Amino acid sequence: MLRTVDALCTAGAWVAAVSAGLLALMLILEVVATSFLDWSQPWAVEYAIYLQCFVLFCGSGWTLRQGGHIRVAVLLQGLPPAAARLLDMAGCVFAIGMIGFASTTLWQQLLRSHDFGSTSYYPMATPVWMPQALLTLGVTLLLLAFCARLVRLLRHEAPDAGPGLPHGGVE
Repeated sequence: MLRTVDALCTAGAWVAAVSAGLLALMLILEVVATSFLDWSQPWAVEYAIYLQCFVLFCGSGWTLRQGGHIRVAVLLQGLPPAAARLLDMAGCVFAIGMIGFASTTLWQQLLRSHDFGSTSYYPMATPVWMPQALLTLGVTLLLLAFCARLVRLLRHEAPDAGPGLPHGGVE
C-alpha cells in the first residue's frame, strides 16, 4: 500500500512538473505575442490559473515524502527522538483531518460541477470539472501521503525518503 501511494505521488509530481513547463512556455508565448504582435491569447489567463493549481497541489504528496514540506525543524530537533516522533504523528493526524475535509469538499464540488455542466466564465468556457479533477486529485494525493507518513511513523520507519534533517524539515 505504501509503495502504491508513493507511486501515485510520484505520478502527481510528474503532472506538476509538466504543468510547470507548460505554464512557462505559455507565459513566454503570451509575452512574445503581446509585445511583438499586438495579439493576446484569450485562453492564457484561464489556463495559467489552472496550471498554477496543478503545480501547487499535484506535487505536494511527493514533496511531503521527500521531506520538503515546511516544518518546525528546530522544535523537532530539540526534542528526544520519541517525543519528536509523537509530535510528528500528532501533526499528521491534524493534517489528515484538515486535508481530509478539504478533499471531501473538493470531491463534492467536482461532482456538482460535473452534474450541473458548469463552465468557466472565461472566453474558452472550459467545463470546470476538468481542472477541478486535477486539483482534487492533487489534494487527495497529499491526504494519502500524510496517511502513509503516519503509517510509517507508527511502524518506526523513516517517514522521509529525501535528504531531510534527522527529525524533519530541510535547511
